[in-house]
Parts: sequence; C-alpha cells; structure tokens
Amino acid sequence: MRKLLVAIGLIGSILISACGSLASAPATPEVWTPPPATATPAPTAVPTPVRPVLTTYTVQRGTIERSAELQGRVAAVGERELSFAVDGVVKSVYITPNASITKGQVLAELDPGELSDRLAQAQRQYTQAQQQLERALGELRFPLRRAEIDLEAARAALAQLLAPPDPAKVATARAALQQAEAARDRARNDASAVKTRAELALRQAQKRLIAAQAEFSAALYAAEQDKTNNSAQERLARAGDALRTAEEEVARLQIEYDTARNNEVAAVQAADAQVMAAQAALDDLLRGPDPLKVAEARRNVALAELAVEQARNAIRVDPALERAVEETKKEVEGIRRQIEALKLVAGFDGSILAINIAPGSVIRAGEPAFIALDPSVSADALEVLVPSSSTPLVAGQPVLITFARYPGKTYQGTVTSVPGSGTGGAISGYHIAYEPADLQLASGDGATVTVVLARRENALWLPPKAIRADSRSYVLVQRGDRPERVDIETGLTTTDRVEILSGLNEGDVVIGQ
Repeated sequence: MRKLLVAIGLIGSILISACGSLASAPATPEVWTPPPATATPAPTAVPTPVRPVLTTYTVQRGTIERSAELQGRVAAVGERELSFAVDGVVKSVYITPNASITKGQVLAELDPGELSDRLAQAQRQYTQAQQQLERALGELRFPLRRAEIDLEAARAALAQLLAPPDPAKVATARAALQQAEAARDRARNDASAVKTRAELALRQAQKRLIAAQAEFSAALYAAEQDKTNNSAQERLARAGDALRTAEEEVARLQIEYDTARNNEVAAVQAADAQVMAAQAALDDLLRGPDPLKVAEARRNVALAELAVEQARNAIRVDPALERAVEETKKEVEGIRRQIEALKLVAGFDGSILAINIAPGSVIRAGEPAFIALDPSVSADALEVLVPSSSTPLVAGQPVLITFARYPGKTYQGTVTSVPGSGTGGAISGYHIAYEPADLQLASGDGATVTVVLARRENALWLPPKAIRADSRSYVLVQRGDRPERVDIETGLTTTDRVEILSGLNEGDVVIGQ
C-alpha cells in the first residue's frame, strides 16, 4: 500500500510539471503513453484465533485438615501466668517480687472508673423499686396472711388426729382406769358396810318393837281386867311409852337403812360412771381418730388451702413495679460482677517470680500481669506455655510441637490446662505437656505449637480455585461445547482444600477460574 501511494505521488508531480511546460510552450500533439504499471501488494495473512486452554480440576476423596500455629515458650510446670479478665488501668498492686501469696489473696486491682458511681446509683434505684413494690403489696398481704394462719391451724388439727397415740397419754389413761376401778370397789365396800350396819340396827329395833307391842298388849289386858288397879294402869302407861319409843326408833332406823341403801346404789353408779369414762378415754386413744372427724379435718384443710389460693390470686400489683425490681437487681449484680472482675485473685499458694504491671499502667485481658510459681509442682518439670489467643484449645487436646532447640523435629504434646481452669481462675495461657519428657530443654526456649482445629476423613474436596460463588457456591462443568453451572454445598475450608458436601461426585471434572 505504501508503494502504491508513492507511485501515485510521483505521477502527480510529473503531471504538474507537464502542465507548467504546456502553459509556457506552444501546444504540440503528443502520443498518449500509459502510465507504468505498479506492483500489486501481497495480502496480509490473518492469524487463526487460538482457543484458550481451560484449567480443570477433578473432585477427589481424601483428608481435609485445618490447623493453626501458636508461638510459646518452655517454662517450669509450676510457673503460672496470672492475668486480669478484663482490660483496664491498674489502680493498685498489693505484692512485691518474691513475695509469698495465698489462695484467695487479692494481688492487684484495676481502676473501677465510673463503676463505683454506677453501683451506688443502681443500689439507690433498686431500693426505691423495692419500696414502691412493698407499699403496693402492703394492704394486699393481710388477707393472705390471715388465710395462711387458718391453713396452718387446719393442718395442725388434721395432723393431731392422724398422729399415733402418745405412749405417755396411753399410760396415763390406763392408770386413770385402774384408779377408777379401785375407787368403785372402795365405794361399793364402804356403802355396803354402812347399809349393813343400818340394816342390823333396824332389825334389832324391830325386835324391840315386837317386844314392846307384846308388853303393851299384856299391860292393856291386865288394866282392862282390873281398872281400879293402879299398878296395872301404871304398867299400861309405861308399856305405851316404850311402844311409842320403839316405834319411833324403828321408823328412824328404817330411814337410815333406806338412806344407806340408796347411797350405796348412787355411790356404785357414780364409781361405775368414772370407770366407764376412764375406759372410754383409753379406748379412744387406742382406737385412733374418728373417721368422721378426720374427714371433717381434711375438708377444713381443703377449704383453708382454697382460701389461701384465692387470697394469693387477689394480689394484683402493677407488673411494671415487679419488672423494675428485677431489672434494678440485675443491674446491681452486673455492676458488682464487673467490679469483682477488676480484682486479680491468687488461685493457689505460691510465690511471685515477676511483676509486669505498675499503678497507672494499661493492661489488656489475658496479658500476664504476674508470673507466679506453684510450689506444689516439681520444680524440675518443664512444659510448654502458650499465651491466650483467639484459637481455642481444650484440656486433653493433642498437639504437635517443634522446639527452637531441635529444628526440623516434631514432638507430641497434650493440653493439660486452659485459661481459667486448674488451680485458679486468674491463670492465663495454655499449658502443654510434651513427650518425651527428658528432652534437653531449658526454661525460656521457643516452641511452636501446631493444633488441628478441624479434620474430615474420606471427604470429597476441590481446590479453592475451582469454586465460584454469587448468592451461593457453584462450579462449572463442561457439558459438550459449553460449560454448565452446578450448585454445590461446601463444608470445611482450608487454604488448599474445600470440602464438597453435595452437588458433585468423586471423579467429576470442573473448570477452574
């Protein structure tokens, strides 16, 4: 193309020059000569598009493991890092290095700041809420208390009925029966003796009356035979007096006898009544409660319980008052817990090796404030101490350890205690025992702890580059000449493997990103 343009330009220049010559010279006929032929440029070849090579991945089955590395150090088994549970500014430190400590001793305390004022205010609000609730409940409690007292009395009466007989009362009742029987026997004997004496006296008087009657009859006969005989008349008078005296004596003794007999009957009846009463009292104790009385007592208890329930249901207070009491109580308890958390308390008896804080210093939760030694553990034993981290470990969990003193070698380890466990809640960091325990290590040596956080055996997996996502995870599978979307469900994910829970099978081939 460029050659063509050059040729056209050259022809144009020749024509212009010719025109100039014609303008100055006379016109003469010329024979037309065709322009020189120009070479036709060869066509440029267009390259055929190269189809890109697709990266594919095959779904495989294997083990997926997610782990984390934690940095720690070798320390004596008895060495403990003590830390606060919250962030704050140190208010006071109550111990010095090498000082002995006892379990429960407060070692240091953080500045409560506004917590003290908040606690005082919350306590005032709690007291006010309680007072308001008490005033509201005051008048409503009297009927309930009265019903509760009645219920207590009804239950006591029922319990008394159902209680077994008191041995002391039974013994007393038996003694009373024996005394009544003895009194009856004495009354019967005494009354019988009085009656017998009265009867004997009456019979003797009756005999004298008969003799007096006979004498009077004889004297009367004699006096009637000889009325002039003064001696007979005097005899008659004496016989009459004796008769009247005998009659009066018989009448008096008859009354005494009748009285004695009646008294005997009354005394025996009274004594029998006493015996019967004593026997009935003993029988009542031995027989147990009357079923009718028990039924009545149970009914009284049921009615008293119903009255208590009605009185309790009648107590209606504003729910807002009760909520206010509960909420202010929770507020007080919560602030107290916060203030208590500002104290670092020793969880064991021991000694302080190092102090990492001072009044006014800022410290974060979990940072070692003190390093203490627990003398109950062998001083020669060593372990790996890992500071608290966002990677959670549990006691008994197996780990792998590499020591700076033994590069390239891995040893087995086991978590023996975690922050907040063991001998004191203030202990921070993870304590890990290693095997073999006779490694030539020194306190302070560096150690790297590898912990398996999750593990899946015989799981389907793909590399992360094979997984795509929009609203959900999916892959592209080649179906003929075009890719096809397949939605999948994923599980455990690591830097090089993603667990496939559903959507694909082992051996499936997917297109990478």
